[in-house]
Amino acid sequence: MASSLWKILGYLLPGALIADRSAAEDGRVVDGRLFVIAETDRRSIRLPGVEISIRPGRPYEAPIADPLWSEGLRMSSSPRILLDNLRESHRRGKGAARTLKLSEVEDWLARKAIAWDRERIERLHDETIQLARAISADHQVPLVDRLFDQLTGQAPLRPRTGPLFQALSVGRAWDERRVEMFDRACADLRKTDTWGIPDELPASLDAEELAFYESYFAHGTGPGTIARNVPEELAFYESYFSNYIEGTEFTLEEARQIIDTLQPPPSRPADGHDILGTYNCVSDPVERSKTSDDVDRLIESLIRRHETIMAGRPTEDPGMWKTRPNRVGGYDFVKPELVEGTLRKGLSLLSAIEPGFKRALYVLFVFTEVHPFADGNGRVSRVMMNAELSHVGQARIVIPNVFRNEYISGLRRASVGDGDIEALARVLAFAWRWTAAMPWSDRAATEGKLHATNALIDSTEAEQTRIRLELP
Repeated sequence: MASSLWKILGYLLPGALIADRSAAEDGRVVDGRLFVIAETDRRSIRLPGVEISIRPGRPYEAPIADPLWSEGLRMSSSPRILLDNLRESHRRGKGAARTLKLSEVEDWLARKAIAWDRERIERLHDETIQLARAISADHQVPLVDRLFDQLTGQAPLRPRTGPLFQALSVGRAWDERRVEMFDRACADLRKTDTWGIPDELPASLDAEELAFYESYFAHGTGPGTIARNVPEELAFYESYFSNYIEGTEFTLEEARQIIDTLQPPPSRPADGHDILGTYNCVSDPVERSKTSDDVDRLIESLIRRHETIMAGRPTEDPGMWKTRPNRVGGYDFVKPELVEGTLRKGLSLLSAIEPGFKRALYVLFVFTEVHPFADGNGRVSRVMMNAELSHVGQARIVIPNVFRNEYISGLRRASVGDGDIEALARVLAFAWRWTAAMPWSDRAATEGKLHATNALIDSTEAEQTRIRLELP
């Protein structure tokens, strides 16, 4: 639709300028209207699904040129967008007003500040003042100066400041693309029937068994002396597989030695601490089940669990937000300065999602998409996911070695698909069924089923030989 619109507009109004609200929205049609500037006597053109609203004028060539757009059209420069939208206009009928409200202008400027570096923002300020004086709009200069002073904290905010502008001023701005992704995921998960995935899979531990372990761990007895091994087996494998996904690879025997002795191997102390830290997060059935609808408490849990998991890697700042951008392949996660604000926006939707699998899936998606820490993001995200399941007495989710590629692929599709989490949901649902069906109460039976279901095979080898994870 957009490409054909530009062709039609370029034919009807050659050299027209995308302007005002439409320029601030990067050419997006808002409420069925597109605003342009052109040298014509016409004031509007009606096309199927869109009204072209025209005001007289022409593109600027100096001092700040309006750049070329599609099909011979032009797009307002950023300084012109700012000046034009600071002009007051009135809504006509039910459609959008030609120019932005002041709060919308503030949020437009905040988005530029998030995307650009300080030097480019300072250049925008200077060029806007330069353009204002060149077009005899000196009366706008004080307002422009005040906006940039507010942006840099040199002037107080007005009472009804734009929400993103305000959040940016207190260090809680958010990544708008990610928030839109979270909105989409939340809406999909709130549907009554979400892709035919079961509503629940009960945990293998019954209430009496869980009560025993709650009492056991509450008295602080060390894991090496326990006689009954249900949670130890599940917690052991949850820790083992979660670290294997992240490249911390040990044999089962080496991993058991680490857990049994509570000592990492001298040759790989940090890797061994990763196993122990993750195990410490998931072995206590009381602590591993804690979650909350309160965003502050949930973030506190995230930070505390990350500190536990990454305790053996002090150089990675356990429990501290990342200070440098991180990426996987060519995919960039949320910028460091947007971490907390993006988390808060995403987690604020959590209470609207049904407890259990849907909520666990959403939690995993939010934390992995933000990637709030320098390292350990995958491990802590899976711990947070499983806390949602344990909290309502449902089976946890373990991702065995053979299933790693499917799991990573599901996460990647959710990311590049702008919040389409169906593929990830189906991957996790299969791992959920596998985990719920495993005989964690019997170590020998567990080991036998791990081999029978191909769980221990490396995912790359499995992909090459077409071996798949089988249900027990």
